[in-house]
Order: sequence, then C-alpha cells, then structure tokens
Amino acid sequence: MTAYLLSAFGVIFLSVIMSYIVPEGKLNKTVNFILRIISITVLISPITGLFDISDETSYEVIDYEYVCEMLSDSQSRLLEQKISEELGFECDVVVAVVYENDCIAESGVTVTGDFDADTKYKILEYLKELGYININVNEQSD
Repeated sequence: MTAYLLSAFGVIFLSVIMSYIVPEGKLNKTVNFILRIISITVLISPITGLFDISDETSYEVIDYEYVCEMLSDSQSRLLEQKISEELGFECDVVVAVVYENDCIAESGVTVTGDFDADTKYKILEYLKELGYININVNEQSD
C-alpha cells in the first residue's frame, strides 16, 4: 500500500512539475495528455489487479505446519481428557497431525504413562474403537 501511494504521489507530482516546465503550445497539450494517461493508469492499477487472471500459482497464505501443530495440541489434550474420564487412566498423549497430498490427517497416536500390560491393552483397544491408527502405548520411564 505504501508503494502504491508513493508511486501515485510521484506521478501526480511529476505531472504538475512537467506542466509548468513545458512551454505553451501543441507540445504542452501532448505532454499533459500523456501525463494524465499515466496518472490515470497508476491510480487505477489496484482495481485492475483485482481482475488479474493468470496461470501463475499463487503463494500459500496458510501455514499448514502451524495448523497441524495446533490441531495436534488440541487433539492431544482432548484425547488425554477422554482417556482420563472414560478409562480412569492418567497419561500423556501426542496425536501426530500432518499435511500430505493437500489433506490434513492424523498420522499416529503415542500414549505414555505408568501402565501395566492390561492397561496398555485397554487403552490400545479404546483408541482402535475411536478410529485411530499407528497407535503406540508406552510405559513412562523415570
């Protein structure tokens, strides 16, 4: 926006200066006409940019890495809460979320806590019922 304002101001300032420098006559009319056309072109350039239809690929405005990180944190907290409420086990959960092939998807779940073999199995079965894939249930090491 600053560049646009500076270029618009510059072109208008140049037009005013040129109209005073060029002597009266046919040349003055021609120069003023050309400077007005240039001024109008510069002033309407943002409007023409709205209708720019090109085959160029635009840059990504979405930071998928950040989105995946936020989804992973959110899913992890919710799953920790769900396991705590429904199964009664306190644990740390990390849900891995990735962006691949124009799609955001979960790539795996890791659950860490102080578990015995039976508890590991219950958590594993519970996560399978919820539809999670690539599940790792680990004992917490001190």
